[in-house]
Amino acid sequence: MTEGPPGSLRRRLAARYGELKRRLSRRLGSADLAGDVLHETYLRLDPSSDVAAIRRPEDYIIRVALNIASDHRRSDVRRLKYSEVEALYHLADASIDPERRTAARSELAALGRALETLTARQRAILIAVRVNRTPHAELARRFGVSERMVVKDLRRALEHCADQLERTAITRFGSCGADPPGEQAGSKDRRSNGR
Repeated sequence: MTEGPPGSLRRRLAARYGELKRRLSRRLGSADLAGDVLHETYLRLDPSSDVAAIRRPEDYIIRVALNIASDHRRSDVRRLKYSEVEALYHLADASIDPERRTAARSELAALGRALETLTARQRAILIAVRVNRTPHAELARRFGVSERMVVKDLRRALEHCADQLERTAITRFGSCGADPPGEQAGSKDRRSNGR
């Protein structure tokens, strides 16, 4: 495999692999995922690309890697995990008792109240991202803001709803659709955390 000319992006990625992997690991929450994404990034980078043409090559490489990770996340969301398939098989056997049904209705009403207190843009972004899986870039164009602002509004909306429901917000990358309810790390009720 060729790395290209001395000033290529591939050479820069290879030379700074450890640093780039650490940065990505922090952003993605997984060193393994960061390594996989960096390898795919290496393959996608043009071997003849010139680093001098890009103002901040490391940031460019990170952005390409994050886009690849985002693509992977979207494709993974479409697949059911074994535990989710098992849960569906047993769903018919497990009837919801009245107490759980009442608690679920109460929580749904609390979520509705929390959504009503968000700004119109925050509410629209939250629903578009979490329900309709709308890409951040599309929302940025729709609202005339940067993708970074879309992420900030999404994070604020999630944190606000979590506060209203007395839950811990999961806002790190990749948490959407990762595990069935109750199996997510960090989705503990705040009352059990002593908050």
